[in-house]
Amino acid sequence: MVLISSKTLIQIHAVCLLVVAGYLVKSPEVITDCDLVFMMGEALQIDFPSLSSPQQSPFTFCAILLFVEALIDLVLLSNIPFHEALDEALPYIRPLRNGNLPAEDLQVLQRLPEYITKSLTVYWSVWVAVAACRFAVYAGIAFFIYQGKGEHLASSYTSAASIGGLNRLKNRVVFSFTFFEMMFWFWTFTTLREERQERLTKLLEDTREM
Repeated sequence: MVLISSKTLIQIHAVCLLVVAGYLVKSPEVITDCDLVFMMGEALQIDFPSLSSPQQSPFTFCAILLFVEALIDLVLLSNIPFHEALDEALPYIRPLRNGNLPAEDLQVLQRLPEYITKSLTVYWSVWVAVAACRFAVYAGIAFFIYQGKGEHLASSYTSAASIGGLNRLKNRVVFSFTFFEMMFWFWTFTTLREERQERLTKLLEDTREM
């Protein structure tokens, strides 16, 4: 049994993304200079030069991406029925299993519970795919940063300013974020699978009792 529902996890995550995005725009030093980022960088020896000027810093662009991701998650949560809808629909599904109905009605209705069940479990189908894709993407970014941690050991502003392209993402701030995102989406993925299994098991047991 899950301790925290996947819906709650995703809602909390979206709020946290909005907070982080706000800090990256207004006060990026709150994120870049925090102890957690420092310890992650020191432990894994990721020490790329800091790009603090507005023209060089990738954090404003990252903030936009975080805001868009949080907005997409909230929109999906508000439009895809959560698993309580399955519980609410069970009283309406049970009468459709009544064997005393006329044959012509049974022929029409015999597959309706299957369609209803699929429509009400679309929540897990969508979010399992989302969680798996995001885990893979963030894991790839984290590996990209980690494997190139020794390529840019700049000691002066001149050498730091020469960094461009994707190399601007190679710093301990982005790595820390992608690492925790990777862990979060793995947790969410396992929670979603467990929730789906619990609900489908409950539906199967309800069917056997009829």
